[in-house]
Amino acid sequence: MARKVAASNLTLVLPPLVISDSDDVVFSDALAKVEKSLPILRQILSHGESESIISQPIALAQTFTLSYSDPDTFPIAAIMAMGAGLDATTGYWLCAEPVYLYPDLDHVLLFDQSTFELTKPELAELVSEIDEMLNEDGITTHHGHQQSLFFRTADKSDVIFTSLSDVSGKNILQHLPEGDDAKKWRMLQNEIQMQMTQSVVNKRREQRGLVSVNGLWFWGGGYLLRAKYKQVFDEIYANDLFTQGLAKITSTKAVKLCNDIETVDYAKNTFVALDAVENNPQAYIDSLLALENKWLKPAMQLIKQKKLDQLNLITGKHKITFTKRHQGQFWKRTIKSKSMLDRL
Repeated sequence: MARKVAASNLTLVLPPLVISDSDDVVFSDALAKVEKSLPILRQILSHGESESIISQPIALAQTFTLSYSDPDTFPIAAIMAMGAGLDATTGYWLCAEPVYLYPDLDHVLLFDQSTFELTKPELAELVSEIDEMLNEDGITTHHGHQQSLFFRTADKSDVIFTSLSDVSGKNILQHLPEGDDAKKWRMLQNEIQMQMTQSVVNKRREQRGLVSVNGLWFWGGGYLLRAKYKQVFDEIYANDLFTQGLAKITSTKAVKLCNDIETVDYAKNTFVALDAVENNPQAYIDSLLALENKWLKPAMQLIKQKKLDQLNLITGKHKITFTKRHQGQFWKRTIKSKSMLDRL
């Protein structure tokens, strides 16, 4: 009997595109100018088997066989903490993102760390100034890799937080914590903001002409389900904490991501999470052009040559499966830029 050859599957995760309704036309126009330079991406989005997803993090967790479905209780922070080298298998975990809060008339705008520089010593000093306050509430602080900060509490919390990506650059007053325990967390955010505003760290930053880091944004709260998960992928390539956490939970080593398909072992069941990009039209278009030339064109050739059995593309809105049988479906109409945005 001939030995069965294992199928080769490549799963590519695109950073989700988060844009407001007012920016939709801008992104659509920018994409229309380069759509002819993205024939493979358009073919995959048009001809592949597409399935809409609730949220990309939940879709990724389910791909790793973690059984989560509720966005309000999904433990992004605990998974990221695992990726940051912490043991988040017990307790309630939160991401605590250092932010700049800018009051303007009747609202307060939030700007995350992508808009300012904060050194690791500065972050450590800021946290040391609020540690006593946090300890009184039964909260411990944990520093992970990649300038990440997490809160852990043993107390059960009935609260819903807004993710950082959904509030960045927006009015926080429309995105404050909700739920039975929301009052406790709102009060804590206010107390932290008052303490950080007076911090010696911020006084030094202001003297150097830098913005104050005057708040922490809580998000991603939840508990990890107690279960033993099996390895799903043979190879995982990623630089982000969330994917590294999924790898850790499923006992798989995550390797640092390089630039193109030739740097990964696509002959196995392989998972690749591409790096996040700046949320502006030009940066996102550049990332799609790089995706086309460094990943999708070579992947399409591998599928034609029967060296790759299946390509899975996970965007912020859809999961698309593409195989050799989809290559010949020329009767299907190829989508234009506006429809591309709807699937990215």
